[in-house]
Amino acid sequence: MHSYKNLIGWFAPERIALATLCLVGLLTLTLSCASPEAISTFADSAQKSLAGGPPLFNDIHDSCVRRETARPEQPILPLFVPPGSKNAPPKNPPALSTCARFADEAQGLNNVSAVLTAYFRAVQQLSAFNTSSVSTANTSAAESAATAANLSSVQVDSVGKLAGLVTQVFTESYQRRRLVDALRQADPHVAAVTQGLDSVIKNYLVFLQEERQTLTGRYQSVGDTNQGAILLLLNRAYSDDLAEIQHRQAAAVAYQESLKNIREGHHQAVVGAQHMNTKELSLALQPYISKLDTLAPMLQEK
Repeated sequence: MHSYKNLIGWFAPERIALATLCLVGLLTLTLSCASPEAISTFADSAQKSLAGGPPLFNDIHDSCVRRETARPEQPILPLFVPPGSKNAPPKNPPALSTCARFADEAQGLNNVSAVLTAYFRAVQQLSAFNTSSVSTANTSAAESAATAANLSSVQVDSVGKLAGLVTQVFTESYQRRRLVDALRQADPHVAAVTQGLDSVIKNYLVFLQEERQTLTGRYQSVGDTNQGAILLLLNRAYSDDLAEIQHRQAAAVAYQESLKNIREGHHQAVVGAQHMNTKELSLALQPYISKLDTLAPMLQEK
């Protein structure tokens, strides 16, 4: 009889309610009983890798300038010099007006990157602190930036949707229990935006390869008419310039790989948040976190 009463006690209404609450929490990862630390860590790693994008976007314009100044009719000057150096090429020479559009695109790309970064910062705060204090450009401004960046119409729309979601998370005071909804809403837009940025970097890598070929031809044409010490100096300058281009190529490839891991890791977070417990989600996201943390130093400016 005593054991029977104990059994009846387990089915008391308050116990059923508590068990139901915990079960729902596990199934939907609202995580009322545990903090989703893996999602916070992943979002933090994503932000660090995204910080490597703007220097690459800005260098698309600079690469155009370097290609123009390395033409055979131009005098040989060091291509990679500190800002303000006496050897630096003119900032706005008339002959380089063909490169001007890349400066406008770079500004748009930087703004798009800022929206994507703001989203991951909001996710990090929401998962770590149960609220977010992040704000970003409004939907219209974000779409204008994406248009200036020459992204596709689908990608422009996704940038606007991400900006709107960040604003919604902030203005409606989202709590952690709504984290899964935010991740699910953002997932197709994170995919579209990272794919758009990846396409930009593919074009940048083509520019760098063209720059390398132009540079090689320029040094070879001058080297054929010089001897001795001058040829030695030319070889040294060529080696230095080539090493800088290779550094930028390596950074661009690392950024592409980061975008891929951000895209796939975010989707894994969405899937895991709906079907995994905290430990399982942590294990599922760890490969993406480790990869992003490995790539981040390769994206730092020299």
